[in-house]
Formats: sequence, structure tokens, C-alpha cells
Amino acid sequence: MKVERIRVAKGSGRTIVLESTSSASYSISLAGGAKAEIVIVNSAPADADVGMKLEATIGKNAELKLIGCTLGGRETKSEVRIAQKAGSRCEHFEVALLTGAQRLIAHTKHMHCGPKSFSRSSFRYAAAGSSRVDMRGNVEIGQNADGADAHFVAKSLLLSREAVVKVVPMLSVKTGNVSAGHGAAMAPVSADEMFYLESRGIERNEGRRMILSGFLLDFETTRMGAIREAVERKIGELDGI
Repeated sequence: MKVERIRVAKGSGRTIVLESTSSASYSISLAGGAKAEIVIVNSAPADADVGMKLEATIGKNAELKLIGCTLGGRETKSEVRIAQKAGSRCEHFEVALLTGAQRLIAHTKHMHCGPKSFSRSSFRYAAAGSSRVDMRGNVEIGQNADGADAHFVAKSLLLSREAVVKVVPMLSVKTGNVSAGHGAAMAPVSADEMFYLESRGIERNEGRRMILSGFLLDFETTRMGAIREAVERKIGELDGI
């Protein structure tokens, strides 16, 4: 397993794009006041079983934008643990497009350990063929995290009758005076959106690909080009979605 350690010094900033083709373990540490934007793309071979582990510690008043993109692998097991200290901010995005018999098993634990910490977790899953997603997301606001603000949401798009997505959001709040929430939603491709695109002369399969791209890439990053290229390459391989 590849092991990578990323350290961002106090008051400094880094932007990193990582592509993983095999099992990997990442350790991320932001010192006080540091800022980082980290993108990790799983593009493992289609016949590979991979494990992805990530632990991140966000120091006082530090800011992390973390984006994970799962496209490759036969079966991917992903574990993410994030711990935030006082006044820190975290935006965590996860994107996955699975086809054929691919499987993703994902567990996340996001811990608010200090007061006035802020997080937004937004996950998007699209499943075609007989693929399957099993995801459990846990947000914990600790006893010392008074004034924390946390929200978790996962949205899933089913592209076939055989695809399965199971998302279990969990929220644990151990102190008062916080703002917290979670939610999950699942749906097929919208008939109204398809009608709109077809009424403007866009062929059905192309319209579905446009909707899929917009659904998966509904976030902002300075490295959107690299992610868009990888996602749209995978979308282009789909047949008759």
C-alpha cells in the first residue's frame, strides 16, 4: 500500500492533485491557520480491489477543501477520518461513478473537536449496471465543540434497475448551542430534465450524459479541469445510459 503524508505549515497554503491506481493511505495535517485544497482521484484498473484510507487533522483556524473521486477499481473500500480543532473549516466532497459490477464500500467519520468549527460534507454517487454503493457517514460534535456548525448530505443517481445505493447518515451531538443536520436522497434521471433537453434537439443518450456530468460535478475547485476530464472520460465509456 502506498503511504503519503501531507503536512501544511502554520499560515501557509498548498494545492495538491493526487491520482491513485492502487491501494493507498493518506495522512493530512494542517497546522494553525494553514489552508489546503487536496484532490484524490481513484483511477485503479477495472480488475483491481483497492483500499483507500485517509486521516486528516485540521488545526486551529485552518481550512481544508478535500475532494475524493472514485472511478476505478473492481471493489473499493474507503475509510476517511477527519478531526477539526477550534475555528477550523472543512469542505469535504466525494464523487463516485460506478459501472458494470463495481462496488464501493465507504465509511466516513467527521469529528468536531473544538469550538466554532465548521464543516460541509457533500457526497454524490451515480451507479449504472449492477454496481453497488454501501456508504455510512458519521458526523460527531464533541463535548468541547460549542458553537460548531456541521451539515452532511448525500445524493444518489440510479442509472439502471439493477444498481443499488445504500447511504446511512449518522449524527452525534454531545454539546448544546450547535447547528447540525444531515440528509440523503436518491432518484433516477429526471424525466422533466430529459424532456427539456430533448425539446431542444439534444439526443437522449447525450442528454443523460449531460445530466450525469452536472450532477457529479456540482461543486467548486481550482482543480476542476483535472476532475472534469477524468469524470467525463468515464461517462463517455457508458453505453446506453
